[in-house]
Amino acid sequence: MTVYSHQSGFSAARPPAYPRHLVTAVIVSHDGARWLPQALAGLLGQDRQVQRILAVDTGSTDTSPQLLQDTLGDWLPESGPLVLGRRSGFGNAVGQAVFNSPPLRAEDLPYSLDPSGYDPVTGDWDDFGDPLGAQDDLGRSGPRQTQPVEWLWLLHDDCEPQTDALRRLLQVADSTPSAAVVGPKLRSWYDRRQLLEVGVTIARSGRRWTGLDRREQDQGQHDQVRPVLSVSTAGMLVRRDVFEELGGFDKALPLMRDDTDFCWRVNAAGHRVVVAPDAVLRHAEAASRERRAIDCGPVHPHRVDKAGAVYTLLANTRGALFPYVLLRLVLGTLFRVLANLVGKDPRQAYDELAGLNHELIRLPRLLAARARRKRTRSVDALDDRTLFPAPGATTRLAVEGAISSLGIGGGDDSGAGRHGSVESGPGDEDADDLVVEQFALIKKLARRPAPLLFTALLLFALAAGRHLFGSGYLLGGALLPATDGAAGLWHMYADAWHPVGTGSTATAPPYLAPLAVLSWLLLGHADLALTLLVLLAVPLAAVSAYLVSRPLIESKLVRAWASATYALLPAATGALAQGRIGTAVLAVLLPPLARAAAISAGLGIRAETAAKGGRPGWRPTWMTVLMLTAGMAFVPLTWAIALPLCLAALLHAVLRGGAYGSGGEALRLLGLRVLVILAVPVVVLAPWSLQVLAHPSRLLLEAGVAASDGPAASPLGLLLVNPGGAGVPPVWLSAGVVLAALAALLRADRRRAVLAAWGAAAAGLLFTVAVAGTSVTPASGGPSAAAWAGPATLLAGVSLLAAAAIGADGAGSRVSGIAFGWRQPVAALVVAAAVLAPVGTAAWWAIAGADGPLQRGRDSQLPAFIAEEAKTSDRTRTLVLGGDADAAAVRYALVRGAGLTLGQAEATVDAGADRGLGALTGKLLAGSGGDQAAALAGFGIGYVEVKDPLIGKVADVLDTTPGLSKVSQDKGVALWEVSGAPGSRAQITAPATAPTAVPAGTRDIDTAIPAGPADRVLRLAEQADPAWRATLDGKALQATTVDDWAQGFKLPAEGGRLQVTRSADLPHLGWIAGQLLLGLVVLVLALPGRRSTKDDDLPEEVVTAQALAAAAQAQAPAPGSRRARRMAERGEDGTGEAETTGVYATVPPAREGDHPAGDYPADDAHPDPYQADPYQTDAYQADPYQADPYQAGYQGDQAPAGGWEGQQGYDPAYAGQNGPQQGYTDQYAAYGYDQQYPAYPPAEPPQQPWVPGQGAPEAYYDPNDPYRGHPHQHGSGS
Repeated sequence: MTVYSHQSGFSAARPPAYPRHLVTAVIVSHDGARWLPQALAGLLGQDRQVQRILAVDTGSTDTSPQLLQDTLGDWLPESGPLVLGRRSGFGNAVGQAVFNSPPLRAEDLPYSLDPSGYDPVTGDWDDFGDPLGAQDDLGRSGPRQTQPVEWLWLLHDDCEPQTDALRRLLQVADSTPSAAVVGPKLRSWYDRRQLLEVGVTIARSGRRWTGLDRREQDQGQHDQVRPVLSVSTAGMLVRRDVFEELGGFDKALPLMRDDTDFCWRVNAAGHRVVVAPDAVLRHAEAASRERRAIDCGPVHPHRVDKAGAVYTLLANTRGALFPYVLLRLVLGTLFRVLANLVGKDPRQAYDELAGLNHELIRLPRLLAARARRKRTRSVDALDDRTLFPAPGATTRLAVEGAISSLGIGGGDDSGAGRHGSVESGPGDEDADDLVVEQFALIKKLARRPAPLLFTALLLFALAAGRHLFGSGYLLGGALLPATDGAAGLWHMYADAWHPVGTGSTATAPPYLAPLAVLSWLLLGHADLALTLLVLLAVPLAAVSAYLVSRPLIESKLVRAWASATYALLPAATGALAQGRIGTAVLAVLLPPLARAAAISAGLGIRAETAAKGGRPGWRPTWMTVLMLTAGMAFVPLTWAIALPLCLAALLHAVLRGGAYGSGGEALRLLGLRVLVILAVPVVVLAPWSLQVLAHPSRLLLEAGVAASDGPAASPLGLLLVNPGGAGVPPVWLSAGVVLAALAALLRADRRRAVLAAWGAAAAGLLFTVAVAGTSVTPASGGPSAAAWAGPATLLAGVSLLAAAAIGADGAGSRVSGIAFGWRQPVAALVVAAAVLAPVGTAAWWAIAGADGPLQRGRDSQLPAFIAEEAKTSDRTRTLVLGGDADAAAVRYALVRGAGLTLGQAEATVDAGADRGLGALTGKLLAGSGGDQAAALAGFGIGYVEVKDPLIGKVADVLDTTPGLSKVSQDKGVALWEVSGAPGSRAQITAPATAPTAVPAGTRDIDTAIPAGPADRVLRLAEQADPAWRATLDGKALQATTVDDWAQGFKLPAEGGRLQVTRSADLPHLGWIAGQLLLGLVVLVLALPGRRSTKDDDLPEEVVTAQALAAAAQAQAPAPGSRRARRMAERGEDGTGEAETTGVYATVPPAREGDHPAGDYPADDAHPDPYQADPYQTDAYQADPYQADPYQAGYQGDQAPAGGWEGQQGYDPAYAGQNGPQQGYTDQYAAYGYDQQYPAYPPAEPPQQPWVPGQGAPEAYYDPNDPYRGHPHQHGSGS
């Protein structure tokens, strides 16, 4: 029988549609018995039949070869399907089949090749026009051609074409003369409305670009015939002459990206690749979705895809773009590796590197491939840029994906997507519903109050901080100006030496690192970062509290009240007025810190639940560590509060039991978590944290200057979580919070949770009382200042609000359900007081403003002319004096430049220099005589500034001091200039000669000096340190110490080029690097893992149901918990029968031979049935890309007549057991097809019926309907 025997259904009077187009279908199978029956049914059920079928199997171990033999029957030669080795890729299989088969001959056809086409569905002869004629630069003019054209229709074993797919492909092929490749529209195998591809291209980064949104549904929005760079090999229709001209698929691409590479070469050769969206195929994407193992390459699909992307780009990119594409591939790969590591997917990160490395080490092969493509490239080829994604498209997609994953944006899936259209306004039919839609918008906002809450509080914050806008820098209170930008903050954090006082080697506070990163994100504007931090602290704290309280509080109204009240606590408003950025940051971090800590401690999880595997994982613990580390960096008191709370939780677990058991088991399991929570932040922030713990009083400080502004807190205020100070509301406004928390104690059903919250509140109140009024001496010395209790009141406030919210959740229905009595009036009073707290505070805050020391002004804390003089080469410093009117306690500070900047206040002053400067200050104010001017000049001091009320006490003494001359006295500040000696940072001194100033920079010196006496010394007004280095014309100078504290170098008599530097502190740099690395590790461990996209083609209901089933099996709900109540309301408490059928089935119905959903081996655990066969020594075993898949002829790859060793033979009785259905296990078949879509009217039966004697599969109720009776959409989209 010849290949044309199957055309007996055709005649000269009834030819097929588009008769001059001869089609050879090539179907390749590889362990595809699960999908193959439907794929073959779709092929044989076409209303425009093919002329020939070539079937290839690549060493399948299932029943795929026999399915091909039985289903295709006489379409195949007597030897059956072509069988190749298991490691043969798709391109190799297609090439072997095509190049070993003769072309089709038109003279043997039983019908004539008429120039027009016959449509068997409509019964009409149609003459279509070129849909791309207007833009087809490659279109050929003249009458329609009549010569026969042979096409290859490539099919996977996991793709099923719709009945009219081939006819729709030929329609476009016949009407577009320049088209050499035509591709269909691909939908998901499991979700028949979901789009997979409508043409595909590749970004310069190597990303496969479909232009579709995730899970985008097919609504006809892409149904335009258009040129594309590439189409998938699943359903690809390609002219045989073009296929042979280009040599088929590239042998270096055995599986993935072979379609993109081939179609790119087709475009470059002067042909068109077009997509025919009316032709529809369903595709399971079994290899890329890891539904079957890969045998022609590495077992990981992403590694194969990455290697294919690199090869495709580098082999096809034109020469001018080659360096750019190569650089972008390398940098993009490194970025994705980092992103995958952050997403806790190290395998994906390794696959990225392995895929890139696989191609880069084979540059000769790439160069040879580029040479081959150069020979086939046409000068008439289309401009490649029109076929690639628009610049920035991949970036926009990544941003949209991040926004979608955060839940930002509308939640209505029915709206127009990225490819949809937007109406300009309501039409006549919509006008009547306009009012209803407006109310729907209000309801939508009510369902998601978080954005509304943020917006409202942001407006209040802007109103309260209205005086903070303008020119200058944000400063005042505890906040110092950030005048040096992001670079200054980073150097202050990372450098081992700081230009503070006489120089400091103290560790800078670690909060500078996140502020530097934030400033860098804002293009280096550190002051803008501080402004946003201060103004956004209140609204961000509200949103933070609202989001983390979702599992605890069901009522959105109660959550909104609690969140707004928390954000408007007196500590939060006072932090803005007083410039306390530490408290502002803690207000945002405290809610997630509290939730993560509660989850880590197992609060709310009973022992019986824990016994079933319901213990918390380690991610909440690392989230607690991350939040606590950040909180401690800004407010060290956070760690001090966490210490007793963690120990109390551990003690409770040991004595009373809980999620981690009791006794020794709890001590072992929970004790390890407590140790990690308390120890890791100290290690990450060391050595700064160790210095703080060595001086426990410094735990009461926070970021910025130790300052106390405004009235002190009263005892009543402390009980009402009001820490006092500037910018706090009246005390009585917080009374509603305490009343609501007390009322929550009446809820018997929530008493355990309420008491836990009250316990935390009691701890916060104890710390509040302990901190308030305590005096603390800053690390930089100077007078002591009263510690602020704001951070402690935040803990007390959030705990009281948690108790109140737990008690209020659902209380309305309980109170209204009982008879009227004293409870209703009392509840009304409590509600009124509770509502007054946030409303009254917001109104007071907006009207009164953030009235405090924080302001916006000039950055200089000294007169402007002194700040300018400090920028000269002398680097003059200023001695600032302050104290009381009796001079009983005098404060002094050595100020460089315009004054202290952010982070410098926490730098510790060296004790030796501090003692020397202190002794000098005492002699100066005592008028003890001596050359005080020379001593001041030795410290580089050029001016002495005295502030009220000390001026009246010391003015006469300074006026009579030799070498000091009074400059001015205005607004409580008096200024004297040191005129008796030059005040400079660097001087050359010699016996019996006056000091000579040396030009110097902020740290280094590079200048020329003249010759002088042999015993002269270079004196730096810096603390002596072995890290200082000095050279004269490249010769090292001997270091010495001057005046028991200053750094000096002995100078020779000759002059030359003087250079002074500080050597790098390698241990410090190594510790900073380790600190950042450890912080990054904590961040990665705290973040959720990367979301898998393997099941993106499944219906949402299926994925959700499977996730719920897995979660329910892994962790049962705690009796009486909110989750248990919800599941009981939905009938999901586990006592009933689960759904086994329908879309919402938790587990698909089991059939003989099926695997349960999710019961597949891991990627690295696939059994290898070929461990003992000859393929073990194949060259692919070490590197699947080294050997050429085409090196061996197809005869050598054929399977033995008796089958491969170890392969189960074919049972003749199998034909009586429903044929192919026996090897097909589709776990998603039970979900069916959405019946809301109308069925397409029945088409005319296929022109080629089933071969006589061939049994149809059991599942096909009608052999003419390949969709098993399911309604399906016509290929045109109608």
